[in-house]
Amino acid sequence: MESQKLAELEYEALQAEKRDKLNGRMQIWSLFFGLVSGAGLVSVQTGTVSYLIALYPFLAMCLARYTGHSERVLDQVKARLLAVEQARGFAGYEMVNKLNARHRQSGSQLKAFRDAVLVSEVAATALVVLRMPVLWAGIALALVEVVLMLQTCYWLSD
Repeated sequence: MESQKLAELEYEALQAEKRDKLNGRMQIWSLFFGLVSGAGLVSVQTGTVSYLIALYPFLAMCLARYTGHSERVLDQVKARLLAVEQARGFAGYEMVNKLNARHRQSGSQLKAFRDAVLVSEVAATALVVLRMPVLWAGIALALVEVVLMLQTCYWLSD
């Protein structure tokens, strides 16, 4: 009876962790939109303040790293939930989801976030390059930010 109770407690804890990670997605999108809004506000400023837009890809990369980690933890939690469901022999959400996997594509949220971050990073980089008074400095900065974009792609890959 003790192992049955422990299994129930583990399942409930895993469900709570999954719910927290899924709810965290909205917070991540909110942070992203706040970051984009702040970058947009900085980009329309005059003078040297507008060059702060060059920091945007660094900040977006940090958010991408956190998002990628969060999604990987969610995948681990879902895999453990599936294992518990299989061990207990009941068809829970994860089991049904696995059976219907041929009808759906997973990872769409992560792909959408990756695409949104990359588009915004390209736009921020283009703004910086266009505002640079010296072409070679703009190109050098663009190369650094391309490396950041590649890191972003890596952290947000499936």
